[in-house]
Amino acid sequence: MKYKWKLHPSDYALGENEKFYSVMEAKGWRLKKRGAHWSQFEQVLPSQARYRIEVAKVDFLEGASGALPEEQLAIYEDCGWEYITSRRMLHFFRAPEGSDAPEFYQDPRQQAETLKGVRQSLLIGLVVSFVFLILLVPILLTFRGGAEGLIAWIRKLWLLCPEIPLFYTLILLSGVFVSILDTWQISRTYRRLKKGIPLDHAPKKRGLLRFILDPGLPWLAMLCLVLLAAQLILYQRDELPIEPDGPYLVLRDLGWNQARTESLGNTSRRDHTRTFLAEFWETREYVENSGNVEISLYQEIYCLKNGLDPMDWVDSLTVNQIFVKDLDAYTRVEIEGLEAAWVAENGMEAIAVQGQRMAYLTYLDGQYSTEHLVQLLEALSVRWAVYK
Repeated sequence: MKYKWKLHPSDYALGENEKFYSVMEAKGWRLKKRGAHWSQFEQVLPSQARYRIEVAKVDFLEGASGALPEEQLAIYEDCGWEYITSRRMLHFFRAPEGSDAPEFYQDPRQQAETLKGVRQSLLIGLVVSFVFLILLVPILLTFRGGAEGLIAWIRKLWLLCPEIPLFYTLILLSGVFVSILDTWQISRTYRRLKKGIPLDHAPKKRGLLRFILDPGLPWLAMLCLVLLAAQLILYQRDELPIEPDGPYLVLRDLGWNQARTESLGNTSRRDHTRTFLAEFWETREYVENSGNVEISLYQEIYCLKNGLDPMDWVDSLTVNQIFVKDLDAYTRVEIEGLEAAWVAENGMEAIAVQGQRMAYLTYLDGQYSTEHLVQLLEALSVRWAVYK
């Protein structure tokens, strides 16, 4: 037995679905099972069978399951309708070629009653979704730094893992799109049936936009997860080399030649990854100076893709950092070889921009002076001039 999977129309495009399955059987493929976006067919001899969809009459407030009563199934079978499969509240029947099986409803108003509960549940679900989104806004604004901090954090996430915000954006758009379209579609069908206009079992028009976006958005979201998994597999984390092999510094460049040590269980390491928007290095290094004073250097280095201006992203670097979290609290300084540079008044943090590169650095040497941060930036400028 041969089987085939094919994208079907959306759930509540009742006439489109009935026509779709009738056309498929005329081509020699009979419906076997219906999924969320794909229907499974088995190969048969071509025939002019009719398909009809019965929507279970449900009461949203009573929490009905959407299953058809056994008595109703038996009546349909006695009238010549073969039950095929179900998907949620939709139940699919087939009348073989030559069958004189009567239509389910002679009066469209009776069929409208079967859609009433579904329409009500979709409307309530749509309202609940929008209320949830409205209530989510003040929750998000409690993020550290308020709205500006949240936006900056999301922008930084776009650089490091663009698949994550893209995934959630696609899922949100898909949910909103499907909810609105389902509600509109079932409401339109319900109103027409209430007016006594029979359901069109073979409509000429097809909702092409819905046909593409309904399964397309979730599949794009799944693709984002695949790409994220690939990025995680290629993510490199290893011991920090003695000699830097990237556009970052090591403490030896600043004159600290002591052996490396651990800090709160952390060892000196280097992380490296690539995304669609940037190449990223993160380093941590610790050495112990005389007097048990720990010297440490933490760096985030970004090399943005062409077309992205680091000056448009630099304000996102300070988000979620340990000390100064607002770029306005930094003082801009002139460093030869750098387009822009800033130092924090606490003498521990600095930011640099040159070409497509930008960097955030935390330097703890026990003295915490802006002069030492300037020296740090000068060393970084030299390193960037060498490393192309």
